[in-house]
Amino acid sequence: MSKKSIYYKYRIILPLGAILLASFGFYPKIHAQDISSPDTTDSVAISVKNQDFPQWGYYTVRRDFRRCASPRCGGFFIKQNNLKATPCVDGVFRNECYVSSIDWSSLKLPLDKLTKIQNQDASRLILRGTIVPVEFGEIGKFGELRVKEAFIAPTDAPAKGTFVALKNNGIVCFTTPCFSTDRFILNQPQSSQVSSIDLSQTLATPEQIEAANKEIFALGLIAVGTTKVVDDLNPTKRDVKFVATQFYLRVEPN
Repeated sequence: MSKKSIYYKYRIILPLGAILLASFGFYPKIHAQDISSPDTTDSVAISVKNQDFPQWGYYTVRRDFRRCASPRCGGFFIKQNNLKATPCVDGVFRNECYVSSIDWSSLKLPLDKLTKIQNQDASRLILRGTIVPVEFGEIGKFGELRVKEAFIAPTDAPAKGTFVALKNNGIVCFTTPCFSTDRFILNQPQSSQVSSIDLSQTLATPEQIEAANKEIFALGLIAVGTTKVVDDLNPTKRDVKFVATQFYLRVEPN
């Protein structure tokens, strides 16, 4: 099989109703500062590490069902998560942006696994990637979504709340609450710390929750939900909890 054939094998149009997430193509990383225990807790931090997480570039995507010739129609409309306006390939901010194609090749997935991902239910997929301009001669320039990472939700629980990334920051405490998790809001320059995480509302199995916790301690877990402050009679024991309605596990090549 020629290199050209292999390339086009991965430029696959998603099946009807699929929804994905992807990026606009810039990767400023948010660097969490050295984090010490807050003044409102008697936790004792014995190790602290800086954490990097690609906080920008997450989109929802829906199929374009307009009836006209490609590449003008038949691609995807993308929308940036947590934001009202999305920067399009022509530099204009719109509610949604049109891209004519999706390139999956950087995921380096076997075709059967890639097909399985594309056939996932719309609400269970997230993609991170890059949108690049592609010239179509006299027709003009259109965006192409080049996928960098794929994430799949383990259940059909509806995703409600704010899209965030949860990542262990290296703090180890002797007591609770312990603010050992950084919470990064996707597509916004905002981060904070939480002292506990509740994944029970996602209806995930113990094995799936264990996998999610491993991602928190590794590259970071994508989740959706709300942050709540749980008061205690002792003001130094106030717990800041992230309650997830859904989470998404990273797709590995093998």
